[in-house]
Amino acid sequence: MPNDYYHQSVLAKEVLQYLEPKKNQDFIDCTLGGGGHTSLILEQTKPHGRVLAFERDQTAIQASKKKLNQDLNRLFIVNSSYTDLKTVWPKYEKKMPNLQGILLDLGLSSDQLDKANRGFSFKDQGPLDMRFDDQQQTLTASDIILEWPEDKLNKIFWEYGEEKKARALTKGIIKNRSSWTKQKQKFITTAMFVSVILQILKIKETSLARFRVHPATKVFQALRIAVNDELNNVASILPIALEILPAGGRLAVISFHSLEDRIVKNYFKSLLKTCTCPKSAPVCTCESIARAKILTTKGVRPSAGEVKNNYRSRSATLRVIEKL
Repeated sequence: MPNDYYHQSVLAKEVLQYLEPKKNQDFIDCTLGGGGHTSLILEQTKPHGRVLAFERDQTAIQASKKKLNQDLNRLFIVNSSYTDLKTVWPKYEKKMPNLQGILLDLGLSSDQLDKANRGFSFKDQGPLDMRFDDQQQTLTASDIILEWPEDKLNKIFWEYGEEKKARALTKGIIKNRSSWTKQKQKFITTAMFVSVILQILKIKETSLARFRVHPATKVFQALRIAVNDELNNVASILPIALEILPAGGRLAVISFHSLEDRIVKNYFKSLLKTCTCPKSAPVCTCESIARAKILTTKGVRPSAGEVKNNYRSRSATLRVIEKL
């Protein structure tokens, strides 16, 4: 794989442990990315096991095809969001009769994070973009900063970024709009935006070393979630994935921040519910039964060794259920 598209798959060993891919079994990878997890699954399911993989980023698709060149006959790549799983699956269902598991890795690939022109990182100079699919999506992080009203900005900083200083940041950004307008800025750069954030928070760049987490981190997270509608996408895909899985099939989800993990955790818990009839009822009439069992009670976190080798894995949590 080219050096400019290097990606380390998070919790790879644990994903294999819980999905348990075996000879000739089929799987769905909802987020192909750099192809790391898919590569491991294809290796374990030889000679006839297949993987249906979703990926919105054309660059990631091209890189993954090079990496998985020897197994392309067993790999179906769909240039689309995993939110299209319900409509796409019927086209492949007969080609993949032995579906055993679905993987959803909600993290960004290293390529997306490291390339300045994607605008995901505050460490590089580039346009404040943050679109997962920069060819089909129209809304950018710059659009949000330049155009959204104060109440909506404050809402995403507070809810999506869990930023305690959301109100102050929002007011400061609104004040800066006039200078950006005068300069006829249609696209803010990451460097410009970080500079404004530090200015609002009264933090000097020379003192950033004392912060364990960069002061702009939560704001960047909030913008990325808003641009790509991440939380709604996660909430919508979980019941679809469960519906598609056969009994005994497993759904594994890797999340990277508390908002996503909370959605996954609560949905998985909801599948454990059995009878909802009043305690006074002589017999059960609701016919409600548990739909899955949770295989990861507390969620699986990366080992100290993995975090040391791949610092970006530090916030990952893996949760897995098996359909009953």
